[in-house]
Amino acid sequence: MTESADRESPSPSRTGRANGEALLHSTLALPWLTPAASSLALMACSPEQAWPTLRFDPGAVLLLLRGAKTSSSLTFVDTICSSALPLEQALKQLESKTSFLDWHSGQARPVYDGCLTLARLARWIARRSGRCDPEQAWCAGLLSPLGWLALTTIAPGQVASVLLDASFSRDPVTASTRQFGFSPTTVSRRLARQWQLPTWLQGLLTHLELPLEHARRFGVDPALFALIRLAIQVARSRGVDFGLFTPATLHDEESALGLRLIDLEQSEPERVESVPLHWTDPAHQPLLRELLSLALENRKLRDYPRLSQLEHELDHLHAVLSEQIRGESERLQAAKLSGLAEFAAGASHEINNPLAVISGQAQYILGHETDWLASDVEGSAKEALRTIIYQTKRIHTILRDVMQFARPAPARPSWFDLPTLLGEVAASLEDLAVQRQVKVEVFAKPERVSVLADLEQVRSALSCLLRNAIEAVPPDGWARLALIEPGPTDRIEVFIEDSGPGPSAEQRAHLFDPFFSGRHAGRGRGLGLPLAWRLARQQGGDVHLEPVRSHQPTRFVLSLPRHVAPVGAHAA
Repeated sequence: MTESADRESPSPSRTGRANGEALLHSTLALPWLTPAASSLALMACSPEQAWPTLRFDPGAVLLLLRGAKTSSSLTFVDTICSSALPLEQALKQLESKTSFLDWHSGQARPVYDGCLTLARLARWIARRSGRCDPEQAWCAGLLSPLGWLALTTIAPGQVASVLLDASFSRDPVTASTRQFGFSPTTVSRRLARQWQLPTWLQGLLTHLELPLEHARRFGVDPALFALIRLAIQVARSRGVDFGLFTPATLHDEESALGLRLIDLEQSEPERVESVPLHWTDPAHQPLLRELLSLALENRKLRDYPRLSQLEHELDHLHAVLSEQIRGESERLQAAKLSGLAEFAAGASHEINNPLAVISGQAQYILGHETDWLASDVEGSAKEALRTIIYQTKRIHTILRDVMQFARPAPARPSWFDLPTLLGEVAASLEDLAVQRQVKVEVFAKPERVSVLADLEQVRSALSCLLRNAIEAVPPDGWARLALIEPGPTDRIEVFIEDSGPGPSAEQRAHLFDPFFSGRHAGRGRGLGLPLAWRLARQQGGDVHLEPVRSHQPTRFVLSLPRHVAPVGAHAA
């Protein structure tokens, strides 16, 4: 290839960036989401009576909301259905070429069904809490993934491929941003302002990534905002996740509504029967324009200039703020680790010294049992001394584990075969599994995978995770170590699965906190999962719990960096 030809060939990254910018430009150029022809006909006749049907059409709901005026004397439905502006907008858009999408088509249906799930959950939570109008909550839930609706209208095939990507189920935010070149929430924010949606909906779509305590400062409706974030989390537990915000504890949101997330996750919402809609392109119905012309007064839309520079600055501020919010948990964890390390270092010295004296004196007395304990016929004094020695060793072990968590030794990477290690870890816990009547399985494909990491630290991390799985399973259950063929990523993942019920919502928020144990009092020190997480981080990896789904096994994932192994480097 010549030098000039080489310069003319764009790099993959530049091509991907250009494609992402083109998709973003096309999506932001959308004037609306085109409603079905039957929806526009209903809006022209009697939208108040047709609301039970219209609310299943995202385009119709958006049109009604864009023309709504605040009114304290009317119900929410009457307010959004009383203006003629939506019909004027519809008539104007029908005069130009617009994109129409059948939301029941195969590629668009997953996004549409996911939006309906959010709408139903939001309406149900609103009725349970009594803090919001249920129909307003429906609209907010339906349109909370507005960016996804718009992207599906422009590129349904690309959206479908993103949803089918295996990495999307694990991390929707990162996966969608990588595939599109931007976050769908960016599209939601921009379209909310560009389409001049109501203030309450703009605030929701603009700040949905933020916790309630931060979003309040931007003037959002706190009850509605909390309701939608809870609905999104409940939908996530049911397998519907658009990555609208990073999973987090929602204590403030629960307090705002007087509801508990765990109760919502374990309850079944009321059924809202879908009304069959015929998804016909309104541009192909010439008499529809006449009907709309007769139904409205002659008004003109005001075209507001787009402040593109301000949009970019606001997007940047939101990205920075979102990144700061996401980083707070890691900074808090680092602060806890630092404090725990200082405590462990001091405690190891201050506690271990008297422990050694106590243990040594007890052993000294036992060494003279024939002289000093001759009268102890029943052996109670000897047993008490042995108990003292055992408990001092137990305290020493706890302090050693705390120190290992707070200040683990530097990793000493070497090449080893990961499937072999999985078998060794499972064998080392076989006695515990037999005692608890739990079946332990190992599944590895391929049979050889070379990993560059600290062998003993990875062994400890896997042992902690498998022990946690065995102890979480009822008798006759199972636990499994699974290694699947690594895909084209920079990570190797080991799945630690079990047939147990999985942690509750409260427990999930503290899984990796030291000394937190979700088991009954007296069982476990709460250091297993934190230690596994800490040792994985030592290798440049991570440990996380995949979203808990009903009728699916509980799954922790240990990820390790993937390196290209030199020839003959599989074994250590």
